[in-house]
Formats: sequence, structure tokens, C-alpha cells
Amino acid sequence: MSDSKTFNLPDLGEGLPDATIVEWFVKEGDVIRLDEPLVSMETAKAVVEVPSPVSGKVLKLAGGAGDVVVTGSMLAVFQPDPNLPQRAEGQDTGHHHGPAKAHAPEPAPAAAAPAPAPAAPET
Repeated sequence: MSDSKTFNLPDLGEGLPDATIVEWFVKEGDVIRLDEPLVSMETAKAVVEVPSPVSGKVLKLAGGAGDVVVTGSMLAVFQPDPNLPQRAEGQDTGHHHGPAKAHAPEPAPAAAAPAPAPAAPET
């Protein structure tokens, strides 16, 4: 069983379909820490530094400088190191827009509409 983590290229702009690798800050076999610069990517609008989503060993990189990576496809694969800091959420969504529990801010929206509706008549 492999516990490696695949990191897909996030959308770096307003729905841009791809980005070009400018420069890797690591190579395969290196150990990187959470949020350290991983790669510099060029989109149609800007050059963006993409931080590492995990702490651990770099197992695989998507390509070399000048290669185009499609948004949502594999950018890098890591072997997370449990002894190094990791994201608190622990969810493997690849989306880090605040706490993982943001889906249910209200515990029971159904409670706002009590349901004394008549049940199906019993025959």
C-alpha cells in the first residue's frame, strides 16, 4: 500500500487551462517542507511560485523547464514524512480554502422547518 500523495496543478488564474514550468526548486529525491517553494509556473498572465502542499520526499516531478502542465493534472508526487509538519486538515482534497469543516456552518438547517407534516396514512 502506497501512501504517496499526488499534487495536481491548481488553477493559478481565472480558469487558465495550463501553465508552463519555469523552474523547479527541488529535484526528485529531495525532501521539501510544507509551504516551501516547489516550482515556478508561468501562466498567460504571470509567473507564480507554487508552494509544496506537504512535507516529505519528492518522488516524481511532472517535467522540466518549458514543459506545459494542464491544470488539474499531476504536478508532483510526494512521500509525506509524518515527522515533519503537515497540513492540519489531513484531508487529501488538494483544496485549501480554509478549514475542512466549512461545509456545514449550521448544524441542522432542517431544524428551521419543524416537520409535523402528516405522515403517510396508515391503512
